[in-house]
Amino acid sequence: MNRNPHLPKSSRQETLETISRNKLALLFDPELFELRPENQRDKGIDLIGEIKQDGIYTNFRFAIQVKSTESVKKLRDGSISYPVETSNLNYLLNFGLPAYYILYDLPGDSFYIATVAEVYHSLMTKHKPGCLPKNYTIKFKKILDRTQLDAIYKETFENGILLQKLGTHLRVHRDSDQPARGFVIDEQRDVYSVEQNIEFIEQVGYELLNRHAFTQIMEIEQRTQPRGKVSPTFNMVCGLAYYHGSNLFRAVELLKLAHNESDQLHPEDKSMLRHTLARVRYMLGLLSEPDFRKETAEIVKNEGVGTFLQLENLYNQFMQNRESEQGARIGKYYAGAMQIIAKRPEFHDMRVVAYAKILNLESTLLLHELAKNSLMSMGRKTDTIRDQLETDWLKFDEQFLSQLQQLYGYALKHQNFLALSNLIMQKIDWEFAKVYHFYGFNNWNKATLMIDGKVAEEDVALLLDMLTDLDKVIGTYDRLHHRENHFNCLRCKYEILDFLGRPEDAEVCVDAMKGLIDAYELNALRKRLDQLLQGQMKHRTFLSDLAQRKAGIDRVARDSGIYEQLYCDLNEEMNSRLNRKPEWSITELLPLTYPADDTSVIV
Repeated sequence: MNRNPHLPKSSRQETLETISRNKLALLFDPELFELRPENQRDKGIDLIGEIKQDGIYTNFRFAIQVKSTESVKKLRDGSISYPVETSNLNYLLNFGLPAYYILYDLPGDSFYIATVAEVYHSLMTKHKPGCLPKNYTIKFKKILDRTQLDAIYKETFENGILLQKLGTHLRVHRDSDQPARGFVIDEQRDVYSVEQNIEFIEQVGYELLNRHAFTQIMEIEQRTQPRGKVSPTFNMVCGLAYYHGSNLFRAVELLKLAHNESDQLHPEDKSMLRHTLARVRYMLGLLSEPDFRKETAEIVKNEGVGTFLQLENLYNQFMQNRESEQGARIGKYYAGAMQIIAKRPEFHDMRVVAYAKILNLESTLLLHELAKNSLMSMGRKTDTIRDQLETDWLKFDEQFLSQLQQLYGYALKHQNFLALSNLIMQKIDWEFAKVYHFYGFNNWNKATLMIDGKVAEEDVALLLDMLTDLDKVIGTYDRLHHRENHFNCLRCKYEILDFLGRPEDAEVCVDAMKGLIDAYELNALRKRLDQLLQGQMKHRTFLSDLAQRKAGIDRVARDSGIYEQLYCDLNEEMNSRLNRKPEWSITELLPLTYPADDTSVIV
């Protein structure tokens, strides 16, 4: 009974709301939160919360709409369903800051929470935008506990920082004559303007390329949208990053845009752009191998090319030089390479490339001459020239591995991780070549005129260790996105497995190469794979050629009646009389020097 009809009545719902608000305030730590009632013309927000940081008010805010119930029964999963007006949901969405529905369950004396964002998502998955119901039932599942309070603080703080950054950009561009073309918010909630990203790439893009930060460049390019016309430098840097990241279609698109305005580029950059664009087109199968070689040869002849392309041109000249004396050819290449890198001693990557090529040329020559010197001794039980040959070879092997190790240390010091993997591959190629060369020398069957026999156990163990190393290098190439090097590493692994007679493992390697080609549209590598599957492998080619040469000598000796002499033992005295000794085009490997302040690291 209303004892005084002239006073306002108190409803049960109002009592519940008072109870719920009083209890709710106790859950929010006053060191972290400040709750204020929205009591002036409230249209759907009960409380405005502000978070504090180290005792300082942040003005980072969130909204709460409180609901209360004492009659709704819990569902089997422990959740509670409660209806809200759709208009209220839209009102909270328009607040533009984090907002929450909080439901107080009086019988259970507990609070439930649902974010406005998740309620809206649930509504839109069940109803079309033009057919929204007047009321929508929220299924409250989450208890408002310490974890949820921490989530409110985190979301409000991150949203506040985001708006703070965005506001700074808006104020800057509001005062500028040029309107902003757009803003980008990345996964770390950092805000960038399109103009900032373009300027950043134009200023430090080449440095990022030198640091192999290809992924970072690609991420920046992807969030620099929408954009209008940009400089050829921006397109070139981004195109090179996509090329190294094996996204060849995007690379060719950006490189073409840069090429259309390449007159604005420095001559060295222009040459590098043309060279890379030709290579990308070749890798995609848009340019034949002969045309690719012709075009690149024309590019590297240009006097305005940079250091890398100067080395490419020097190598092309080496290949075209037909001097019979191989040592002299390598000497000319060596002298030219040393002159090029001396001009830019700070180009650490170029020094590694130049020295690696010098070592590769020397190793190729040494292996070739090892086979020439060994040919006449194959099949003899005793031939003292082999002792001298072994002594010479051990010296060359020691020099080669020592210089390769010093170069590895130099690349490691300058954190050139791509070069480190390439140098490991160079060492594996050298060790594998030694194995199949000596296998051929030691397993000549004069009865069948073939090279046969089992691979020595110590060589099998060595090759198995190489396969383990190759798997590690494959992983590195994959992380660095160097797909062509990745393919060449798989090719080397396939050849070793073929030499060891392990067809099933080799087939797994083939599947990996096919997958790599298909995934990245590396169409130029399909021909290489086909050649590999047809048996065009270095060890097979070498052993076949060696056997043919040796068989030819045997036939000539038999036809000439000197077959017995071909396989007779030759001691030191007899070899001295015949003036037989190993012949080498070089007596020692050419010296590889490093800047005085760059002592190589031995690892």
